[in-house]
Amino acid sequence: MVSATGSVPCHPIFTALEIEWRRLLRSSAWQAEASCWGESEPALALTGRGPASADEIVTRVVWHGYRPTAEGAAVLSALLRLARQTGAARALLQALLPRIGAERVGTPIYGHRLGCTWPRPADTSADLVAECFTAIARHAGEDRGEVDRLIVGEAARRLRTARQSQRRYEVHTVALPPGEELVSGLSCARSGAEWLVAALVDAVRAGRLSTGDARLIYDTRVKGFSAREAGQHHGLAPRCVYYALGRAERAFREWAA
Repeated sequence: MVSATGSVPCHPIFTALEIEWRRLLRSSAWQAEASCWGESEPALALTGRGPASADEIVTRVVWHGYRPTAEGAAVLSALLRLARQTGAARALLQALLPRIGAERVGTPIYGHRLGCTWPRPADTSADLVAECFTAIARHAGEDRGEVDRLIVGEAARRLRTARQSQRRYEVHTVALPPGEELVSGLSCARSGAEWLVAALVDAVRAGRLSTGDARLIYDTRVKGFSAREAGQHHGLAPRCVYYALGRAERAFREWAA
């Protein structure tokens, strides 16, 4: 749970980002950029006190549970609208760090009842931060509410999709005696994504999976789309896409077993 003070976890990636943030705050050029944000975004200005510093802007984002206060939400939305500027994008990431650190991407069970455990939680945290910064760039300039849910939620879905694909690859890969290559019963792909694509093609050719089902799995497990996004792409109603995806994955697992 995120604390009301918005403290940042002590994982190495968060420590490194805090150090980088303090270094940026000492940059006069970067602070000059930040001082202009309030000219187009009133939520980022200080009334009667002149322009706000980047640190003052970020500290306005106070967390209660997993949600920011109303003022904090307005600051996040304003920073996203300005996020085509590198400095504003970095400030938005900094403001979101307490929420990113609270995301439960390390829990053993998530997403379509697939279980995963990872030996290095710090790697998962670093990957989630990277996905969040990518999501900020993807939505930069948009006028959106609930920015915390948009950015962190999308990043977590994409990370979980990638890890689930990796896990399935590991499950279907067996170690052979010393001196021989590691071989899967389905494919010798060099990565989880490559293995999955090859296996989907084989399943379609074998008549065990329709082309539509294969494309649905490909969009969610390789491209990283959410189920809802994939459903929209394939013309499926939200209430139908999870059923369709679950049916496709069951057929694929039965064939791959």
